[in-house]
Amino acid sequence: MNESIEIKLDEADEQARMTENRFSHEEIFSNVRKMKTFDDMLVQQLQDEEFKKEYEAIQPEMNEIRASVASQKQ
Repeated sequence: MNESIEIKLDEADEQARMTENRFSHEEIFSNVRKMKTFDDMLVQQLQDEEFKKEYEAIQPEMNEIRASVASQKQ
């Protein structure tokens, strides 16, 4: 095998080992399980009265956008 290719493969192997050492599978899946959906985050944000007021204020415009997008899909 070409020496240059062997060096590149060694570097790739080392990089893979470093990545595995940084993030175990359990850590990755643990982080995924902690992720929230948009709805979860929205419920949490709506607890803030200022956010809720602004969110409700833009709903008429958002409804128009949703209707426009829906009509384009048909």
